[in-house]
Amino acid sequence: MIDLKKLINKAQIANNEKSAVLYWNKDICGFEPQQNKEETLLPYSKEQVNEMLSQGIAVAGADGRPIVVPRPEPTAEQRQAQYKRRVDELIRSKYTLSQELAIIRQQATKSEEYQAYFDYCEECKAIAKAEVYGNEV
Repeated sequence: MIDLKKLINKAQIANNEKSAVLYWNKDICGFEPQQNKEETLLPYSKEQVNEMLSQGIAVAGADGRPIVVPRPEPTAEQRQAQYKRRVDELIRSKYTLSQELAIIRQQATKSEEYQAYFDYCEECKAIAKAEVYGNEV
């Protein structure tokens, strides 16, 4: 069975290389930045690779050439994990974990600071929800 996560990672790594041409390697089902001398690989420009990858995941077809299949929809668990990671990223852009713990610990004595923190966290949750779930919620 094809590991879609590995394929995406290989394509992203190859696409980040400086070469203007990427080569499709049917044996690894991915793009490489340099041509393997032992076998003939199919050259594609970065624009062609970007176009393919924007439409889905490139896999080897019956003739060895890449074909694009749609990316599978993430499961509910994957989306929930993505949402939690994004909320954390957004909160961490303003507060460190130590700062958060201090604010929570002192919420009774510094209620205005806590309220600002709480409001910011709610804003982060709304942004993450819109990014991950879009209009589905």
